[in-house]
Amino acid sequence: MTPAVRETQIREAGIGLVEIIISMFLLALLATAFLPILIQGMSTSVRTTTIATASQLAGQQLDKLRELGTTCSEVSVFDDAIPAASTDERGTVYQPHRQVAACPTTYPGVVSVRVWVTRTGVTQPLADATTLFYVKTAAP
Repeated sequence: MTPAVRETQIREAGIGLVEIIISMFLLALLATAFLPILIQGMSTSVRTTTIATASQLAGQQLDKLRELGTTCSEVSVFDDAIPAASTDERGTVYQPHRQVAACPTTYPGVVSVRVWVTRTGVTQPLADATTLFYVKTAAP
């Protein structure tokens, strides 16, 4: 083997500093490209979790209404009670709201009930549900 060939083989044997810097730059470029996707995914996950929790709380309010009797006076008591706020493990505070329409003039009948949940300090509902509730009489 000639000394020139041997010297060329020694120079090409390892990874040089320039190659390492170029590969680090390419890796940083790829990480920067994926960062917005990761951030958007996290914010979508948080928003979806918030809406799911609010929907569950709205459903719980309707379940409380179903537990009452079927008289219009009991539905009115449900409307008058202010539901308690609820806090999830992330610290988000949810406030359920209720709105019951006027009792029917003839019985049996139905009463329109709306339940919605907002985040404390925000007026826009996260979850909203309206249902018709069957009432047999005006009072027990």
